[in-house]
Amino acid sequence: MLGSFRIINWLLFTPSAWRAYVASIDPNLSPDFALSDLKMQQLTSIWKLLVLGHGLWSVWVSLIVIVSLWLLDVPDEVLVLVSCYALLFTLVGGLLGSLIVSVAFGIISGALGGILLSLSIAMIEVYSLDEILVFSMTKNLAIAVMLSVPDITFPQNSDPRAIWTVLLAIFTASCAGSVMYSTTKMADSLPPYRQIGSIVIGVFVSALTVFFISQLVIILIINAAKLQSGILYVLAYDGLIVGVFGLSLAFIWIWLTWRWGQGLLLGMAASLFVALFTWLNHEFNGLMPLKPLLIGIQGGIENAMLYMLLLGFPYVLAKRIANPWAGIIAGILGSAGAYIAFAVIVESYPLTFILPLTLSVFLLGLGFVWLRPLLFYPFQAAWNLLLCRADERLGDSRLLYKHTAFWDEHQYLPLFGLESYLVMVAERNPAEGRAAIEYLSTTSQSWAAKEAQIELDARQLENCAGVKTISLAHRHLAAGELNSSVAALLRSFSRISRDVKAGLSQESNYNQRLALNAVEDRLDGLLRELTRSEELYARRFRPIAAQWRQTITDYVRTLTQVVENRQEISNPYIIGIPLTEHQEIFVGRSDISERLERLLLDIRCPPLLLYGQRRTGKTSLLNNLGKLLPSTIIPLFVDLQGPTSLARDYVGFLYNMSRAMLTSAKRHRQVLLPALTREILTTDPFTSFDEWLDEIEYALEANQTLLLILDEFSALEHVFNKGRLDEVSVLGMFRHIIQHRPRIKILLSGSHTIDEFERWASYLINVQTVHISYLQNNEALQLIEHPVKDFALRYESSASQRVMEITRNHPALIQLLCSEIVTLKNKQAISERRLAQVIDVEAVVEGALQHGRFFFADIANNQVTQEGLAMLRFLAGQGEGKIVSKEQLRAQCPDDFEATLRNLLLRELIEPFENGYRFQVELIREWFD
Repeated sequence: MLGSFRIINWLLFTPSAWRAYVASIDPNLSPDFALSDLKMQQLTSIWKLLVLGHGLWSVWVSLIVIVSLWLLDVPDEVLVLVSCYALLFTLVGGLLGSLIVSVAFGIISGALGGILLSLSIAMIEVYSLDEILVFSMTKNLAIAVMLSVPDITFPQNSDPRAIWTVLLAIFTASCAGSVMYSTTKMADSLPPYRQIGSIVIGVFVSALTVFFISQLVIILIINAAKLQSGILYVLAYDGLIVGVFGLSLAFIWIWLTWRWGQGLLLGMAASLFVALFTWLNHEFNGLMPLKPLLIGIQGGIENAMLYMLLLGFPYVLAKRIANPWAGIIAGILGSAGAYIAFAVIVESYPLTFILPLTLSVFLLGLGFVWLRPLLFYPFQAAWNLLLCRADERLGDSRLLYKHTAFWDEHQYLPLFGLESYLVMVAERNPAEGRAAIEYLSTTSQSWAAKEAQIELDARQLENCAGVKTISLAHRHLAAGELNSSVAALLRSFSRISRDVKAGLSQESNYNQRLALNAVEDRLDGLLRELTRSEELYARRFRPIAAQWRQTITDYVRTLTQVVENRQEISNPYIIGIPLTEHQEIFVGRSDISERLERLLLDIRCPPLLLYGQRRTGKTSLLNNLGKLLPSTIIPLFVDLQGPTSLARDYVGFLYNMSRAMLTSAKRHRQVLLPALTREILTTDPFTSFDEWLDEIEYALEANQTLLLILDEFSALEHVFNKGRLDEVSVLGMFRHIIQHRPRIKILLSGSHTIDEFERWASYLINVQTVHISYLQNNEALQLIEHPVKDFALRYESSASQRVMEITRNHPALIQLLCSEIVTLKNKQAISERRLAQVIDVEAVVEGALQHGRFFFADIANNQVTQEGLAMLRFLAGQGEGKIVSKEQLRAQCPDDFEATLRNLLLRELIEPFENGYRFQVELIREWFD
């Protein structure tokens, strides 16, 4: 019994459940399936659905009508007649709707039509059985005939109640069509002209059919009246009905299925069914106990068949031309709409009255799915409030899924209070709250899911009581899932959380303080921005930013106190990552920066290529060019190992490159360049990017120059080899910039050898190479003895010299070795801590090799061949500074010796010295020994 109500609930409120139910019956069934679409074996699998949707609902509708009429105190015989009418109309009309249109349409139209049309025929001023007879189709074949021919019972006028039955039929069909459309999603994306054409054709054919039938009935009625013969009355009203119904049903079935035998059998069965109750009605018309019963049964059957069969003609025709939605509209206009047309033609009602009324009812029915949420909203709001209050008292969340948001998928109005309910549930049961938010994020109540997620994020950020929890906060932020002004704010907190994590991961207290001080500065900027902002969420998140800043400030103060108490030497060295412009430890590279400046200031400057072995400070230099170059040169740094080279197409490649350029201009020179969006690039990527460069150049001041820095340029080779981007197109674009945009200079950087870059020589016209290698002695000494201001560790000159000898002034290796020295000194007694000696340098070599193993392993695994590896190991085994002759090396690599030797020289691993070769860097030699 509850199953029948559940089906109506699915159709009206939860269409996804209906679709899932249909799929569970048969995965091949479409949600808008009709009985005519099914094969025999499929019919047996849906019997339960038919019993629930048609059988039980016929009983429910009949009971609703009985209770309603009993409350209105109608006579018993009227109550019997109308309840029987409701029962048979719902059953027959629903089944025919399911047979012709769809099961979803049939269930709604049967139930709704049974209630509305049954109550309408009983709502008359004087409850008389004879008066109700006027609405039986036994006495009126069609309302069109009633409107065009004076009624037999009331010859002085057409009954005005007839038009209301037509309007109710229009509302029922359009409402059922609206529910069917929204529930099953069956509309196709066809051109409007095709849908409109199908509706016109369907209406025209239906109008012709109704016209010919009505004319035939009129002729029979007139002749019957003249002859005063009861037989002709029966022939006119009943015999014709039986034949028309049978032929119509057979014709529609054949048209739908092309199964002629089944269509004829179905038509004959329908004719016999109608004929049986017609004969019973005439035979026992005078017996009062049976009279209202038989009239109600016959009227319900005939009216249901008439409405559905007349709707079926234009529906099937329009559906075949276009789609079911066009068929629904054609069916309504071609059946009930034809009655209205007849009423206007015979001047029963003025056009100015009937046309607006009909259109209003029609649109009201079609808009039922959109109007119903509005009408139900007050009741749903009260229900939701009761649920929330009950859950608050119970301290549970089991009532959440009874909330309207989870069962009314058509409710488009915001269900206020839902966001608070979700937050309450998520705090009690995070898994359930997360599941509810995830579900609602795809519905019309996604606003509540977003607001709840934002509030949960805010509370989580608010609960970060220490730097450790702050460093983990980014794991749970949902900024990437939001598309609003708060997304940027959450991303700021996420980046700050990641920066705190990166700061805490630093081995030395000094570097921790340095990183966290930078975070403090960013939080200061965020606080100022939130103070000035008028955004909705600024007030909510400003106290959180202030709390984080205080927490980090307290932690930095604690670190400082620990260092002072222990007299610990702060370790400023940064291992494994490029230095940014904010880090004091970067040393000038004055020779290279001066050459770059000289070349860039030359208006004829060709593209520049900065190359050298890995970890010699290329990226660190590029990050700091903003400090080294004049303010008129704006660095636009693009890391081609980042998102730019990971793009799948040209739109992503150019968009990511433009983002990096904009960020760099703002970071280094506080210059805001015009933005470039993905949408602009979609149509023609290279043309749009070129136009964007025009905008950028136009926005520059007269003396400003753009320096486009493409770091790790060789990463593009991997992209080209994978086929994601075309080498000719991308490098051709850079060549075009070089040739035609004098205000945009290009600086390339990479770890390839100069020979490996020569394959792109045709694109990099007249490129000027800038080789970056080891530090100069004075720069190396500064990095060792004075990496930052007030550095507490002093070096004996012999110790500094030994560091320079072991590292060959390689910047990354100096930092690696000196970091180990600071760590060692902090473990020693305070009396020995402040002075580094040669013995300390020698003591940390093994630890440096271990901590820098990825640097050395990269050489062995990625930079040299197996032959080169064997040669390096042999040379390393000879000892520090030892020279090996060319013949001795050739003996280690007799095959392809010249190529292997050339590669080692280009990689700057070995160098010619006197009459042989030796390692350039002692620390690298010790790794291979």
